[in-house]
Formats: sequence, C-alpha cells, structure tokens
Amino acid sequence: MAIRALLVEDSIPIRALLRRRLERLGCDVVGEAGTAEEGLERFHELLPDLVTLDLMMPDINGIDAKQLFRTIRTESPKAVVIVISVRPKSIEASAFLREGALAYLEKPFISLASLTKPLARIFPELKPGVFSKLTTGSTNDPDNRL
Repeated sequence: MAIRALLVEDSIPIRALLRRRLERLGCDVVGEAGTAEEGLERFHELLPDLVTLDLMMPDINGIDAKQLFRTIRTESPKAVVIVISVRPKSIEASAFLREGALAYLEKPFISLASLTKPLARIFPELKPGVFSKLTTGSTNDPDNRL
C-alpha cells in the first residue's frame, strides 16, 4: 500500500519537485495545497500519512502554517510531518521537532538523503533501492536535491 502524501507549499515549482521525489520513493501524492487554509481542508478530506509543510506561506483567513502543524499533530498524531522553510534552522526548528515533526528542512537545497532512515523506519514499504541511491548519490545530482 502506497504512503499517502499531502504537499502544503505555495511554490508551484517546489511542489512539483516534492511530488517527483516522493513518488520516486513510492509515495502516492494524493493532494496539494498552496495555503495553510487549503492544507487544512485537504488534510481533513484526504487523511494523508505524510505531510510536507512549508512554513512561509500567505496567512489567509487567520490560518497559518504553525496552526496547521499543531492541528495535524492533535487530530492525527500518527501522520508524519516534514517542515520546510527558507529560514535557517533555529529555535523555531527545535520547537517543531519537539512537537513531533520528523524533520525541519531548509530551502532551496532540500536533501532527501537525510530522511531515508527515519522514513524507512516509519514506512517500511517505501522503495529501498531509491533510499540507497539517495544516501550514496552525489549532492550535485539533481535527483538527490529538491
């Protein structure tokens, strides 16, 4: 059974890259959202196993990415959340990790290689051959970067 993923990201090119990388790992990207509000709607509709969440998105109708993160963690504690931001790792990153995020990744150079072991532990059905390519491949290889 494929891992159901939801991409919450306002950048269309980053969403496309996330989709491609996650599908290569064996995930089924079941939805995309460009705002936190849309992300909340899609989350409730689709009940994904994995959510990628951009922190720097437009705040519409009072729902921001931090609120969405906390809602996901409260309503579906088993859902895996990967937080993505242009902000360098900081106190904010530590807070998200303490609250249950699997990882805090920085744009624009998001490497999936750092997530191979944690994702494989959580989702053993993901494609192991892709994991080994990601962990041994060059960081200059576009297939190892988002």
